[in-house]
Amino acid sequence: MEEREPPPDNANHKPSPNGQPTTPPAESANHDPAPESSQSVFRSGTYVVQVPKDQIYRVPPTEHAQLAQQRNAPQQKRRCCNWCFCSLFAVVIVLVFGLVGGVNTFFLEHDNPSFIVEHFLVLNPPHPNHQQHPDYNIGLKAQNPNQHTSILYDQHGDACLSFKHKEIAVGKYPPFNQSPKNSNTFRIVLNGSKIALPKEIEKGMKNKNSKEHVLLSLSMNVPVQLKTGALKTGSRKISVDCSLTVDTLAKTAHILSQECHTRG
Repeated sequence: MEEREPPPDNANHKPSPNGQPTTPPAESANHDPAPESSQSVFRSGTYVVQVPKDQIYRVPPTEHAQLAQQRNAPQQKRRCCNWCFCSLFAVVIVLVFGLVGGVNTFFLEHDNPSFIVEHFLVLNPPHPNHQQHPDYNIGLKAQNPNQHTSILYDQHGDACLSFKHKEIAVGKYPPFNQSPKNSNTFRIVLNGSKIALPKEIEKGMKNKNSKEHVLLSLSMNVPVQLKTGALKTGSRKISVDCSLTVDTLAKTAHILSQECHTRG
């Protein structure tokens, strides 16, 4: 049998129109590329990923959270203490104002004491032939109208007796304490002034049978303190003015009328 030679490689290629054989495409000379799906196959292994430093986020350890809680706890406790302190301060302020208001109610809303002249006596009346300066013994009664407040009459109180606005005798007001709703009787001794007595006064003293009424004025300035329980005010002065009419200035003088007013 006759052997046939294999056709040349370019047998399958058609000649070009100019008679030259055509060159097969480059892809024909090489192997066909791998299918597209084979490039997306994930292969296990170790990978190194590079991230910019400014984009690295670190996760703090749990100890940091505990430290943050411990730091926040004193702030919350401090806020609670501040709130309690403010509340306590407000309560104290309210109590202080209430106490001051109560004290003012006790001390400011009170009544002044009232006075009554009980007797009037002339001591050492002048002799008809001698010029003298008689003394006067005046008995008074003080009434404290307050229900809960005591009145403390301090020292350095003074009193004077006048006739037609002319001072004829001066003396001291005695100190004493007066309980609430209580009355006290006391005496004031007034010493005659060194000036000459008015003629009406001198005439009435020398003439025991004279029935000419005499109008006199008794003025007293007394420092007092008010006391309610254990609380006591500072010293302040009250003024007492009494107008009294006596039938004579002899030893047996009788008070015909009187009117006393207290200020302070």
